[in-house]
Amino acid sequence: MDLESQWVEGIRKGDSMAFKSVFDRYYIQLATFATEYVKSFDAGREVAQEVFIKIWASREKFCVTGTLKPYLYRAVYHQALNYIEKEQRRRQYEQQAAHESEISSQNTDDEIIANEIRIAIREAVRQLPPKRNLVFVLHRQHGLSIKEVATVLNVSPKTVENQMTEAMKFLRIKLNQK
Repeated sequence: MDLESQWVEGIRKGDSMAFKSVFDRYYIQLATFATEYVKSFDAGREVAQEVFIKIWASREKFCVTGTLKPYLYRAVYHQALNYIEKEQRRRQYEQQAAHESEISSQNTDDEIIANEIRIAIREAVRQLPPKRNLVFVLHRQHGLSIKEVATVLNVSPKTVENQMTEAMKFLRIKLNQK
């Protein structure tokens, strides 16, 4: 039995150390992923924490088919969707204020250019359609394999490959315009 399977079994049996091991291993990654999806640091942390709370609350029924990492990403993805739906019901869509950090006058030209490139990439990625954005973020920024992304989003690996191809075409076009 591999380590992740032992953790899952331990959680099911109420082993708080197994739960802590999973939390310590995946929380930051999941909170970062959720933050990118819900566009709020605090909300992203809340989404990831809520997934772990639900796992612990229903630990006796905790069952993972496949591997643990895609399971957790899928749970965070669904929790993020729930969060977004609740926020949309609570208030109408707000304009997203892209608040970039100010560049101090001490920055060198290279740092300014590097920052502008990062901003341009971030803005271009934000312009991707939601599903394509999600595929790109999971694969390129979180390092999930094509197969893991497909598992998280419940689509075929070929769909993920097609979405990545289209995302890269779009980003090349957008970045060449700047």
